[in-house]
Amino acid sequence: MLKKGIVIFANSRAQLLNDCIVSVLEAKGSENWKKVLVCQRGFEDVEKIVDNYGFQFDTVIKINKQFESSLANINHNRILGTFHCFNILKCEYVLGIEEDTVISGDALSFIDQMFDLHRDKRAFRGINLGSHQPLTSQNQNKFSLLRFGLHGQGGVLIRKSWVKIFSEKLFEEFSKEGWDSKFEFYLKSGFMVTPNASRILDRGWGGTHASSDPNSPYFERMAKSWVGRNNVIPVKYQKENVKHLWRIDSIVYNKKDSIFYCLRLNSIVLYFYKKLRKMHLKRFLVNK
Repeated sequence: MLKKGIVIFANSRAQLLNDCIVSVLEAKGSENWKKVLVCQRGFEDVEKIVDNYGFQFDTVIKINKQFESSLANINHNRILGTFHCFNILKCEYVLGIEEDTVISGDALSFIDQMFDLHRDKRAFRGINLGSHQPLTSQNQNKFSLLRFGLHGQGGVLIRKSWVKIFSEKLFEEFSKEGWDSKFEFYLKSGFMVTPNASRILDRGWGGTHASSDPNSPYFERMAKSWVGRNNVIPVKYQKENVKHLWRIDSIVYNKKDSIFYCLRLNSIVLYFYKKLRKMHLKRFLVNK
């Protein structure tokens, strides 16, 4: 049986972390996943939560603050936990979850089915769990193939993607930008499987990268897409490609466009792409 891993990244919000852990432990099939908890020391209430649940995890990593920048520490801890799952526990795919996120009851079942369905496809890069499409009875068990980066709140990397991005030393600078932006171009050279109704609920308003307003459009759209913790697991999820509302560059995967996205991985092409982006041509390029 293939090994698969879940890594939760804990920082400063104890109650949200507690809810995150409970959602993972109660998700269908959770007992079949390797579980890792990465906790940054310095918050006593968070460490109490970690100690309370630690026995239910395969690995608990407590780490001291490494950098002055919060972003740098978050990036460092994500890389550390993901490295542990792939390189130490030898997992074939890994779900990373932030402490302020809860997952649906069928989230792990969705991941397993999507991995089995797409694992042999060359363009398969991973699985995202978020959506901003309004939940309906028609879309709740459907998914799209999208050119997009990784959802940091709840997203899956497969081993092939990890080997590619780790081998290119994309993590030498921790503090300038989010870790997922470092390899977004690679992920966009293929597709990320994405549910049309959200399998995560992000409650991280006021966090490092989020609005402080719980009623902001981002959080409001996700809440309206959220399938809930007690949703019924379908026998089979069905593909129905739709353009997602997440961001303007969240577009439906089309194989014929792959040459353009693969060219962007070339360093020279990438240089000129960034120049063009500064000239406000980004909208044209991402919809090429």
